[in-house]
Amino acid sequence: MHAPLIVLTDTPQAGELAVIRQQLDRFNVAACGIDDQRPLALVVKDPATHEVLGGLSGRTSRGVLFIDMFFLPEALRKQGLGSTLLRQAEAEGRQRGCHTGVLHTNDFQAPGFYKKYGWREFGTIPCDPPGSCRIFLSKPLIAAD
Repeated sequence: MHAPLIVLTDTPQAGELAVIRQQLDRFNVAACGIDDQRPLALVVKDPATHEVLGGLSGRTSRGVLFIDMFFLPEALRKQGLGSTLLRQAEAEGRQRGCHTGVLHTNDFQAPGFYKKYGWREFGTIPCDPPGSCRIFLSKPLIAAD
């Protein structure tokens, strides 16, 4: 057998990524017997045009809510909308049986926002620009017995 070809790209095809995801999912299911990964999104739209303005996206899997992206434009901040989205994501995570939430943010983004709602820092790593860091946070979603 020939050695596999390794292709470095910053423009992967959707189908290529799908194959990797499917193979990883098969491996994980075989290893742990749980096949419950589901996407989660809260999309904020303009009521007149239905244009996407922002929102929150992530997934749930094996008891964990992952928040991958969360953005609201400046005009929609400080009105309670972000709090509503975060609470709705947490509630949906609980509904799906998640006991923990995990996310990361940058120090120049909104770590204080998450901490205000009970998310706790469990690690940081330095990143660019120099002097900044990524902050990793988690939150229990279901109280321990």
